[in-house]
Amino acid sequence: MRVMFVNSMRALGGGERWLLEVTDGLAARGHDVSVAARTGSALAGNARASGHRVLELPMRGDADVDSIIRLAWWLRHHRVEILNVNIQRGVRLGCAAARLAGLRAVVERRGLTLSVKESAINRHVYGRCLTHVVANCGAIRDELVGAGTVPASRVSVIPNGIDPSRVPPGGGRALRAELSIPSDAPLVAIIGRLVVDKGHDVALDAFRRLLVELPRARLLVVGAGTLEDRLREEALGFSDGSVVLAGHRDDVPAVLDAADAVLVMSSREGMPHVVLESMVAGTPVVATRVAGVPELIADGHHGLLVPIGAADDAADALLRVLSDPDLATRLGRHAAARARAEFSLDQMINRFEELFETLTRER
Repeated sequence: MRVMFVNSMRALGGGERWLLEVTDGLAARGHDVSVAARTGSALAGNARASGHRVLELPMRGDADVDSIIRLAWWLRHHRVEILNVNIQRGVRLGCAAARLAGLRAVVERRGLTLSVKESAINRHVYGRCLTHVVANCGAIRDELVGAGTVPASRVSVIPNGIDPSRVPPGGGRALRAELSIPSDAPLVAIIGRLVVDKGHDVALDAFRRLLVELPRARLLVVGAGTLEDRLREEALGFSDGSVVLAGHRDDVPAVLDAADAVLVMSSREGMPHVVLESMVAGTPVVATRVAGVPELIADGHHGLLVPIGAADDAADALLRVLSDPDLATRLGRHAAARARAEFSLDQMINRFEELFETLTRER
């Protein structure tokens, strides 16, 4: 089976990590896999390093004719059978190229609760171009079907999966030493792109309230993005060293090993990869009840859930976890067991492989 994946993001986030894991998995099973990525993007570099054929395109906008023509040529020349598109610009460019190339099996993988705007191009994309939509959680499926964007018969839910071997234990002690975080300080980690949707402002507010009860606590912010300068400025308002901005890091397992809790205050999500990583690592999670998070975490059993924007509730939940070692251990143990049993990477790849093969036969 010949499959191509299209993604227009510059930065490497959860959706891009998902793409790399699926392409690696399908390639390991003997499928011909290629990736269309934005020129100079982190995804292009990582996909190429994994041994995949990569087509770099400018992807300047929905009407980027050069990108559409070059992508259509690739689809025809390499006789691609399934096109998987991800992120709105990639969806629209990919659909246009597929129509030009005569490719009819086009699948969108959707990983965010983000309503589809009413427009002529979106009516065409979702009404006539996309063969199928895969949501990574039930909340996204319900949003699409409830809005009448796509009939239920053309939407599947395939939850994210994770390979536990990619989240090995250890490294936390060295990371704390590197970042001058005391070995015995209660440490809360936020891991993700520095963008508005991730709720860093609410997280900082929650941490400020937490410091009243735990003045030795530290907050480690891992990630890069458009809010970096603003967050550095806000961090100056905290006591020296209590908020550490570490930028982008490739050693997320070490961050999870170092942290006593992971805080996820997103206002918009799908099924966050960082929550799965934290679960596998056994690091307790405090997260908002958004999109697919409650599908991963039963409140009080696998982690603690709070309403979106609720800094007070988040601070209280963090205090519970950081002050009660038995609770923290119990949450981490239950979360790790569930992630390993119900959200394996092999299970996810199996389901995508089955879907792609079914659509290839039908077309």
